[in-house]
Amino acid sequence: MITDKELENMGKAIGEIGTGKTCITSSVISETKKILLSKGYDAAELYAAQLTGTDENTELIRVMMILRKYNLGPEAGAQILDKLSAIESGKW
Repeated sequence: MITDKELENMGKAIGEIGTGKTCITSSVISETKKILLSKGYDAAELYAAQLTGTDENTELIRVMMILRKYNLGPEAGAQILDKLSAIESGKW
């Protein structure tokens, strides 16, 4: 369950993620979300770090750090990951 504070912080996180192109494929987002929900942020960030040498690696780690910065739980973080393409397009 997402708390009222998390809902407020989701807006802040979305604003910080911004409308840039992250170049993260849907399969990587899906796998990251799955890991985040089952094992938490540490495991999801470890997965992102294993994408060495790619733009996905750099951008996914940046997004994960923003989610942590705003103290979003795994469920709230997963919702943002689900909507990452919409956020980047500015249609959120």
